[in-house]
Amino acid sequence: MIGKYSSALVAVVLIIALAPTAFAAPLKSSSKIVNIRSDRGGQISRYVQRANLYARTSSILRFSGPCDSACTLFLSVPKRKLCIKKGASFGFHLPYGSSDAANALAARYILKKDPSWVRSWIRANGGLKARIERMDYAYARRFMRPCLGNK
Repeated sequence: MIGKYSSALVAVVLIIALAPTAFAAPLKSSSKIVNIRSDRGGQISRYVQRANLYARTSSILRFSGPCDSACTLFLSVPKRKLCIKKGASFGFHLPYGSSDAANALAARYILKKDPSWVRSWIRANGGLKARIERMDYAYARRFMRPCLGNK
Protein backbone atom coordinates (compact mmCIF):
# COMPACT_ATOMS: atom_id res chain seq x y z
CA MET A 1 0.00 0.00 0.00
CA ILE A 2 2.82 2.45 0.84
CA GLY A 3 4.52 1.73 -2.49
CA LYS A 4 1.32 2.63 -4.29
CA TYR A 5 1.41 6.19 -2.87
CA SER A 6 5.16 6.74 -2.70
CA SER A 7 5.51 7.85 -6.33
CA ALA A 8 2.70 10.38 -5.84
CA LEU A 9 4.38 11.65 -2.67
CA VAL A 10 7.70 12.02 -4.51
CA ALA A 11 5.95 13.95 -7.29
CA VAL A 12 4.33 16.35 -4.79
CA VAL A 13 7.66 16.89 -3.00
CA LEU A 14 9.39 17.62 -6.32
CA ILE A 15 6.68 20.08 -7.38
CA ILE A 16 6.99 21.92 -4.07
CA ALA A 17 10.80 21.89 -4.20
CA LEU A 18 10.97 23.11 -7.78
CA ALA A 19 8.13 25.67 -7.55
CA PRO A 20 10.34 28.65 -6.56
CA THR A 21 12.62 27.96 -9.53
CA ALA A 22 9.73 27.69 -11.96
CA PHE A 23 8.08 30.74 -10.47
CA ALA A 24 11.23 32.82 -11.07
CA ALA A 25 11.32 32.08 -14.78
CA PRO A 26 13.06 34.77 -16.83
CA LEU A 27 10.93 37.56 -18.23
CA LYS A 28 10.38 37.91 -21.95
CA SER A 29 12.86 40.32 -23.52
CA SER A 30 9.97 42.14 -25.22
CA SER A 31 8.48 43.10 -21.87
CA LYS A 32 8.64 46.72 -20.77
CA ILE A 33 10.06 46.95 -17.26
CA VAL A 34 8.39 49.54 -15.01
CA ASN A 35 10.59 50.28 -12.00
CA ILE A 36 8.82 51.20 -8.79
CA ARG A 37 11.41 52.51 -6.35
CA SER A 38 9.81 55.22 -4.26
CA ASP A 39 6.16 55.81 -5.05
CA ARG A 40 4.16 57.61 -2.36
CA GLY A 41 0.86 57.10 -4.16
CA GLY A 42 -1.68 59.74 -5.07
CA GLN A 43 -5.11 59.92 -6.64
CA ILE A 44 -6.69 56.46 -6.63
CA SER A 45 -8.38 56.88 -10.02
CA ARG A 46 -5.04 57.52 -11.72
CA TYR A 47 -3.50 54.41 -10.17
CA VAL A 48 -6.52 52.32 -11.17
CA GLN A 49 -6.07 53.48 -14.78
CA ARG A 50 -2.34 52.70 -14.73
CA ALA A 51 -2.86 49.28 -13.11
CA ASN A 52 -5.45 48.42 -15.78
CA LEU A 53 -3.02 49.52 -18.49
CA TYR A 54 -0.17 47.44 -17.05
CA ALA A 55 -2.50 44.44 -16.78
CA ARG A 56 -3.37 44.67 -20.51
CA THR A 57 0.15 45.24 -21.85
CA SER A 58 3.40 43.30 -21.69
CA SER A 59 4.66 45.56 -18.90
CA ILE A 60 6.43 43.98 -15.95
CA LEU A 61 6.30 45.86 -12.64
CA ARG A 62 9.55 45.63 -10.68
CA PHE A 63 9.20 46.70 -7.04
CA SER A 64 12.54 47.69 -5.54
CA GLY A 65 11.61 50.35 -2.98
CA PRO A 66 8.61 51.74 -1.12
CA CYS A 67 5.22 51.58 -2.83
CA ASP A 68 2.71 53.38 -0.64
CA SER A 69 -0.94 54.28 -0.61
CA ALA A 70 -2.57 54.14 -4.07
CA CYS A 71 0.64 52.64 -5.50
CA THR A 72 -0.33 49.36 -3.84
CA LEU A 73 -3.14 49.04 -6.41
CA PHE A 74 -0.39 47.80 -8.74
CA LEU A 75 -0.46 44.55 -6.73
CA SER A 76 -3.81 43.87 -8.48
CA VAL A 77 -1.92 43.39 -11.77
CA PRO A 78 -1.63 39.66 -12.62
CA LYS A 79 1.05 38.03 -10.48
CA ARG A 80 3.02 36.86 -13.53
CA LYS A 81 3.65 40.55 -14.35
CA LEU A 82 5.10 41.42 -10.93
CA CYS A 83 8.51 40.88 -9.39
CA ILE A 84 10.16 42.06 -6.20
CA LYS A 85 13.68 43.05 -5.17
CA LYS A 86 15.17 43.45 -1.72
CA GLY A 87 14.32 46.86 -0.37
CA ALA A 88 10.73 46.77 -1.62
CA SER A 89 7.91 47.41 0.81
CA PHE A 90 4.24 48.29 0.62
CA GLY A 91 2.44 50.90 2.73
CA PHE A 92 -1.31 50.64 3.33
CA HIS A 93 -3.70 53.12 4.98
CA LEU A 94 -7.31 54.20 4.90
CA PRO A 95 -8.12 56.39 1.91
CA TYR A 96 -8.85 60.03 2.64
CA GLY A 97 -10.27 62.70 0.41
CA SER A 98 -13.44 64.68 -0.08
CA SER A 99 -15.98 62.89 2.14
CA ASP A 100 -16.39 59.99 4.56
CA ALA A 101 -18.70 58.22 2.11
CA ALA A 102 -16.19 58.54 -0.73
CA ASN A 103 -13.37 57.32 1.54
CA ALA A 104 -15.41 54.27 2.59
CA LEU A 105 -16.21 53.50 -1.05
CA ALA A 106 -12.50 53.81 -1.97
CA ALA A 107 -11.48 51.52 0.90
CA ARG A 108 -13.97 48.85 -0.21
CA TYR A 109 -12.75 49.14 -3.79
CA ILE A 110 -9.09 48.82 -2.81
CA LEU A 111 -9.72 45.77 -0.62
CA LYS A 112 -11.74 44.17 -3.42
CA LYS A 113 -8.90 44.71 -5.91
CA ASP A 114 -6.13 43.52 -3.56
CA PRO A 115 -5.00 39.92 -4.00
CA SER A 116 -6.06 37.56 -1.19
CA TRP A 117 -2.55 37.46 0.32
CA VAL A 118 -2.64 41.27 0.70
CA ARG A 119 -6.12 41.22 2.23
CA SER A 120 -4.93 38.55 4.69
CA TRP A 121 -1.96 40.70 5.69
CA ILE A 122 -4.18 43.76 6.16
CA ARG A 123 -6.63 41.77 8.34
CA ALA A 124 -3.77 40.27 10.38
CA ASN A 125 -2.45 43.80 11.01
CA GLY A 126 -5.75 45.20 12.27
CA GLY A 127 -7.25 46.43 9.00
CA LEU A 128 -6.67 49.70 7.19
CA LYS A 129 -5.85 52.56 9.55
CA ALA A 130 -5.31 56.30 9.28
CA ARG A 131 -1.54 55.84 9.49
CA ILE A 132 0.52 53.75 7.09
CA GLU A 133 1.20 50.15 8.03
CA ARG A 134 4.18 48.72 6.18
CA MET A 135 4.36 45.26 4.63
CA ASP A 136 8.03 44.33 4.38
CA TYR A 137 9.97 42.53 1.67
CA ALA A 138 10.18 39.27 3.63
CA TYR A 139 6.40 38.89 3.72
CA ALA A 140 5.72 40.06 0.15
CA ARG A 141 8.49 37.82 -1.24
CA ARG A 142 6.49 34.79 -0.13
CA PHE A 143 3.89 35.67 -2.77
CA MET A 144 5.91 37.41 -5.51
CA ARG A 145 8.72 36.14 -7.68
CA PRO A 146 12.13 37.69 -7.30
CA CYS A 147 13.32 40.06 -10.02
CA LEU A 148 16.23 38.71 -11.98
CA GLY A 149 19.21 40.81 -13.01
CA ASN A 150 20.17 44.36 -12.17
CA LYS A 151 18.31 46.23 -14.92
